[in-house]
Amino acid sequence: MTWSAIQSKIGACSDCSHLWPGEVCRPLMPGEIPDPPSRVRLLFVGVAPTPEQGPDSGGHFYTSTSDKLRAGLFRLLAKPPFDVQLTGLDLRRGNVAFFDASFFFVHAAKVRPVSASSPPKACVRFCAAKHLREEILALRPSAICFLGKGNATPAAKELFGDGVGADPLEVALEDWRGLVAVASQPVRGHEATTRTIVERLDHLLRREDL
Repeated sequence: MTWSAIQSKIGACSDCSHLWPGEVCRPLMPGEIPDPPSRVRLLFVGVAPTPEQGPDSGGHFYTSTSDKLRAGLFRLLAKPPFDVQLTGLDLRRGNVAFFDASFFFVHAAKVRPVSASSPPKACVRFCAAKHLREEILALRPSAICFLGKGNATPAAKELFGDGVGADPLEVALEDWRGLVAVASQPVRGHEATTRTIVERLDHLLRREDL
């Protein structure tokens, strides 16, 4: 399935809002997630867009330079060994630089929580099995890093089994094979541990490139 077709399918999906009424609402619509680069070396997977109610009112990684996850990840990738100039850029230029480095970002759950910080874990698992699975098969990244040790882990385990964790693991999904790890979001004091896990993935990918 093409990337455009997957995004249209997500925008038309109402399963989660019917299964978890009052907890999640509208899904991401086509165009909210940019088209991916031609090659995705490292795919970052967050939990979900920000809550519909509250100061960020349904925003997400690609809608604001002040998104906490975006800002934290960009700070991490701007430092060695990555050295990708991402800080201080506006939204469009930041996305371009991120994609030029063969990075990409998607959400495990494609629906917005109404007021909680994330959707119910069962919703994250359900949505990942239905939609994130298709995105991974379309993107075919060399490695995946789930960001959100507490709330993204259910999605990682739904797709790749209980063995996924901080140590990079070789996994398969249909005919796709790659590395997967789970890290905390690079915010609120977790930057160092997240950096260690992303560096491990990067190191293993560099070895494969030799």
